[in-house]
Amino acid sequence: MDRGGRARVLVGGVLVVVVAAQALLPWLAAVALPGAVAAPVAWGAAGWALQVPQQHRLLELAGPRGTVALALNNSALYLGRAVGSALGGLALGAGLAPAALPWAVAAVAAAGLAVHLAAGRRSRLAAGVSTLGSYEHS
Repeated sequence: MDRGGRARVLVGGVLVVVVAAQALLPWLAAVALPGAVAAPVAWGAAGWALQVPQQHRLLELAGPRGTVALALNNSALYLGRAVGSALGGLALGAGLAPAALPWAVAAVAAAGLAVHLAAGRRSRLAAGVSTLGSYEHS
């Protein structure tokens, strides 16, 4: 995709938007209707924005099996949506207040951001790629 890691930065930024939108939703919804609308719009846009760099990276890694990788990725996305919906329903059924659900979603998204950051660091270390580029001096 690119050697500068821009896709990793983009995905990290999008995940930050997802976490912030969910974490701020209860507060924004209490302030005014535009806030109640803005947070889910940001969340939805960010969620869809994750797919493009992710699919590009899969195509880059999978080579001639790119279509199979994309099919598996899309299946995993749909499975994740179903599991997330089921967990939300179970949490509500167990007595979690509906107003607390965005906090739970923000926590899951923050965990995803942490995994993304750890995976990016691990892949850079495994590849021996310098984070300083041509500016590094030994």
